[in-house]
Amino acid sequence: MPRFAYRAYAADGRARSGKVEAESRQRAVAALRAEGLQVFAIEAAVSGSAAFWNRDLFGRDRVNDAARIAFLREFGTLLGAGLTVDRSLRLVERQASAALRPVLADLLERVVGGASLSRAMAAHPQAFPRDMVDIVRAGEATGTLTDVIASLTGSIERRDAVRRHLVSAMIYPGLLVLMAIGTVAMIVGVLVPALAPLFEGSGQAPPLAIRAAAAFGDGIARWWPGLLAGIGLGCLVLVRFWPAPAFAAFRARLALRLPLVREIVVGIELGRICRVLGTLLQAEVPIPDAVAATRPIAGNRVFRDALAQAGRRLTEGGSLASGLAALRPHAPSTLNLIASGEQVNRLGPVLVHAAEMHETQTRQRIDRLLALLTPLVTVVIGGLIGGLIVSVMGAILSVGQLAQ
Repeated sequence: MPRFAYRAYAADGRARSGKVEAESRQRAVAALRAEGLQVFAIEAAVSGSAAFWNRDLFGRDRVNDAARIAFLREFGTLLGAGLTVDRSLRLVERQASAALRPVLADLLERVVGGASLSRAMAAHPQAFPRDMVDIVRAGEATGTLTDVIASLTGSIERRDAVRRHLVSAMIYPGLLVLMAIGTVAMIVGVLVPALAPLFEGSGQAPPLAIRAAAAFGDGIARWWPGLLAGIGLGCLVLVRFWPAPAFAAFRARLALRLPLVREIVVGIELGRICRVLGTLLQAEVPIPDAVAATRPIAGNRVFRDALAQAGRRLTEGGSLASGLAALRPHAPSTLNLIASGEQVNRLGPVLVHAAEMHETQTRQRIDRLLALLTPLVTVVIGGLIGGLIVSVMGAILSVGQLAQ
């Protein structure tokens, strides 16, 4: 979407400047006027990448989940204490990180100028994703902003905890793989070429492992430009088609068909959806609004489409369980819990209980998978390197016997 740089006067007479995304210049002006700004200069923003030495190569200037969690936790605490949105933002801004401080300053100006918090957050998509904005908008519409902020904070904290747990658990297998690659590269690139001349005049064929390693090294040396070009082209094609709707749907279906991945994906998605949806319902948000606010949280397209179907079903007078019927092959017990919660009019607590169940099961599955992965990688890598070393040592001994 095009971006426009603007300069305008706020309701208090102060000059403001910034950037806004809109389909056209007229829509940009209309959006700014809706926020109470009097625009006196607007033009298309100049696009272009910053110089290499001015780029943030280590992510220090980016707003990550840790900064979002800290902001939401402090902001929600202040709101729960009875402070207004603008006073809470003003206090949080003083203790915010360097990356988030200018964003909060702009949020404060927009809120003081008459814009809603969700509308102000929507002007910073890099700092606040769409799902966060939609959830905050639902809280504002229903007067339950404090509860919604608490739910959102917990959801992001659990997502960040799962990601950090995966990264920590994958460090050791990753080091094993890197060491194995280095060892194989040393054998193929140094040891095998040194041993090959010993068999040329001996009349004995080199062992199969040495012949295979030599062929592999010759192939890499001869075709490395084409291999690099193919890898680069594949990465470009993947980046180009990754956000495409058809490819996103394919990835979503594939993730739900892989044996070990399917249970983890289902557990993560259902835990996130049930947690946010149950918290919104306990905050007395209407079910259609809660489902609409929860839909962007789903990372898998299958679950996102199921929530969209549930929203349409609810507007027609149906139940949430019947609207989520597309998820029955993946989560039949969860749908039965939802149906039971609707029958006894305790859908919110039931969804929160289901979220806790899925979160616990998902963490246990991840721990079991990683516990199985580490020894499996160790055995495979040890067998590969051990086989190469035994073949090389056998070749050296056979050449020594021929020389005698």
